[in-house]
Amino acid sequence: MNRYLINLSYVGTHFRGIQKNLIRDNGRLEDPQSVEGALEIALKKFRPVNEFKIKLSSRTDAGVHALNNAVHVDLERYNGKPYEPDKLTQGLNRTFGSQKIPIRVLRTRHVPLTFHARLCAKSRTYLYRVGVLRPEFCDDPEQIHPFTRFIPIDEHDRCYFIANKNFDPDRLKRAAALCEGYHDFRTFMAIARGNLWQQMPTYTLRRIERITVERGSSMASAFSRKLADRYYEYWDIRIKARSFLYNQVRRMVGAWIAAAEARITERDVQQMLTVPAKSSWSSTTRRILSSVTMSFLEQLQKSRHSLQPTETTVTYMDGSRKVFRGEIERDIPKRLGFIIDNSPDQVPACVLSQFLYLGSQDCVRREVFEKYEISHVLSVGIETPPFEGCPQVRCNFIECLDLPETDLAVVIKQSSEFIEGCRRDGGRVLVHCNAGVSRSTSVVIGYLMKHHDYSFLQALGLVKSKRPCVQPNVGFINQLKKLQ
Repeated sequence: MNRYLINLSYVGTHFRGIQKNLIRDNGRLEDPQSVEGALEIALKKFRPVNEFKIKLSSRTDAGVHALNNAVHVDLERYNGKPYEPDKLTQGLNRTFGSQKIPIRVLRTRHVPLTFHARLCAKSRTYLYRVGVLRPEFCDDPEQIHPFTRFIPIDEHDRCYFIANKNFDPDRLKRAAALCEGYHDFRTFMAIARGNLWQQMPTYTLRRIERITVERGSSMASAFSRKLADRYYEYWDIRIKARSFLYNQVRRMVGAWIAAAEARITERDVQQMLTVPAKSSWSSTTRRILSSVTMSFLEQLQKSRHSLQPTETTVTYMDGSRKVFRGEIERDIPKRLGFIIDNSPDQVPACVLSQFLYLGSQDCVRREVFEKYEISHVLSVGIETPPFEGCPQVRCNFIECLDLPETDLAVVIKQSSEFIEGCRRDGGRVLVHCNAGVSRSTSVVIGYLMKHHDYSFLQALGLVKSKRPCVQPNVGFINQLKKLQ
């Protein structure tokens, strides 16, 4: 399994937000109206063999754009090799471009499995752009009315436009400065309708690292920029913190703009911080808030140490191994995917009475079959020669290396079908590998969990009580635990 960090930007106007809203369609859960859902659909075109889940670094609401957001995803290729990050970037952008989806992948990186897009984020920076009608035009009725004044089409959903001659950028800066530092922002937290989880007691203390209010500029094209600069002054508001509450940034900016327009005072903003409660929220600010939706997640800062270069080791059936690091591959010494067993071990352990037996390859003998009335033999990872004198014994071989990275899911599925078929026929089955320690043990434990409702610890305890030498490798243990 390989983990990839994907940096992406998107225009959030036509998305319901970044987070996927689950919709079941013919057994599939897809949501093309969210950024996560659209990215998931595009990633499926690479045909990974695993069921993957995209992990978000920062959630953005409907209408919020991102200049640089990040997600991570675990993908497993059919041949075990890692995907080339540049190929992922190119393929995703090709899909988004052909389907006219406003998402652009900036970069894809192969990262360690210890990396987490949300937990490794050091800070998040939001940008709000405000266009203020210049004072000399504030007495013009045509420019005052929101449906008749000039607004550059290039700035649609990318800037909040204000026509108020009382707007004072100094008041905006002073109100914003009040929110810097460590505060209880309960007043600024919205509660999503119908979300019972948000109505539970919530930790609302947050530290705002930095707030800046600086003169900005128009993003309009050359055709309308001259008019845009003539009518408006632009201000860029940036808020940087490690994390935010739901709707906190939008509501803070709404309060600051209300203070800049003299609808509320700086003392009102101070009260929202010192008396953190829903009742402290100003109704005047609420009317402004409905329009303050044009925000950008501008920057997401990650811990450098968590982005260290990553290697992937691939082991082939003949024991040869290669290490892949980016586009570079190199050979490393062979390692056989089984335990070398030099001690005779001809007595199988009876795990389930008169039905399921576990042992090593030494048990694959005519004398053992006759003594224990074995009718089926399941060979895990090691093929045995044809049995002479036992034509009635039904045999099955399943390929499996005794390596932590071997995928047990397919092995257990095939093995369980064979073992369960033996049970239905009223037979007795011997499950073996080379030493009867790891691979065959893991198969038996998986069967007990899948068909007899054992937990992992119960199944391991039963098998170990019958055959004390068993010890699945660490990778198999982790995979078996996930079956619960």
